[in-house]
Amino acid sequence: MKEILSVTSALSDEIRLRIINILFESDLYVCEMVDILELPQSTVSRHLTILKNANIVEDTKNGLWVKYALIENRMYDNIIKALVKEEILNTQKCKDDLVRVKARIEKDRGCKGNCKEV
Repeated sequence: MKEILSVTSALSDEIRLRIINILFESDLYVCEMVDILELPQSTVSRHLTILKNANIVEDTKNGLWVKYALIENRMYDNIIKALVKEEILNTQKCKDDLVRVKARIEKDRGCKGNCKEV
């Protein structure tokens, strides 16, 4: 019961839903998410911590860079996907996020010097 409450609480924020939405497309470094979401690094990191504590995302450190990915194969993955894909995709912000993440995937990866130690 605690895990379900933690997940539903984590899903109750637009920024966190936007993060999940772009992570459906690709695993991303924090600095890439900052560029894609057009939000401050501190805001993105704070929301990633909440998603990590709810076991929705996991991180991998690579030197100073931290890469995040969705944790898969959980009983409520379909709920998360349905929520994000049906509701949040209708917002212009999410449509813009997807355009930016797809452009990022097509380019060489890199944070353009925007990465900070997390």
